[in-house]
Amino acid sequence: MNRREKLSRIVNSLRKVGFDFKVNYFNNRLKLQKYVFLLRRYGIDLGYSYNYYIRGPYSPELANDYYNLPKVDGEIKLPEDFLKLIKDKSERWLELASSLVMVFEKYPRISEDEAIRIVAGSKLENPDKLRKILAELREHKAI
Repeated sequence: MNRREKLSRIVNSLRKVGFDFKVNYFNNRLKLQKYVFLLRRYGIDLGYSYNYYIRGPYSPELANDYYNLPKVDGEIKLPEDFLKLIKDKSERWLELASSLVMVFEKYPRISEDEAIRIVAGSKLENPDKLRKILAELREHKAI
């Protein structure tokens, strides 16, 4: 099974939990970028490379694949902790959470305070909000 087929199965799985992906909607594309990025933390890595853009981690390869997504039957079982983490989360929350994860991946020895300072500065966000997001990421084993 190739990467696009796996991505299609992930989208099928996400539809089962209420995410009806439509490529024409920016918010849907943003959420899928963050979902696929975060899934790497749970052992589901499709091999996309990410750069840090205005809205956090972004993969041009992933964008190309979801614009050319094949229709495939079947699903990929999504981890419970991942599903609990993303449940009812806004695009902004996903942007901030995935940005924090990316900073910790890029700088493995960084302190929590420094990671929060970096993301707070680049996203113009309240550090206390980021601390709460970081606690959720830890609770659901994403970092």
